[in-house]
Amino acid sequence: MSDSTFHYSIFIKRAITGLILGGLAGAVQVWFFKRDLMHLWAAIAAGVVYMVAWVLFTDLLKLSGGKILLGAVAGLLAAVLWWAIAVHVENAFIQAAVAGSCFGAAYAWSDQRMT
Repeated sequence: MSDSTFHYSIFIKRAITGLILGGLAGAVQVWFFKRDLMHLWAAIAAGVVYMVAWVLFTDLLKLSGGKILLGAVAGLLAAVLWWAIAVHVENAFIQAAVAGSCFGAAYAWSDQRMT
């Protein structure tokens, strides 16, 4: 199997994982917190963006800084996307950015411990 095919399969697997995790997070927001459907779509998009950005930073671009730091950066990107789609409120941007960075780093840390 060629090296580029290997990376594309990782992209597909991580994008599907992000789709599933984002869908679950969005479903929790809609069902339990009585949010509108824009929160569901925002969570799905953010989940896919997080996973794809994380793979892009760590596997394809091989950026330095460690997987946990790069996971935090990918989480920040996903949080900005979620905020842009779901809420668009100024004081929620900082909360989304901090939460995205923390959850992104936590996911990267837990994934790193598994390997």
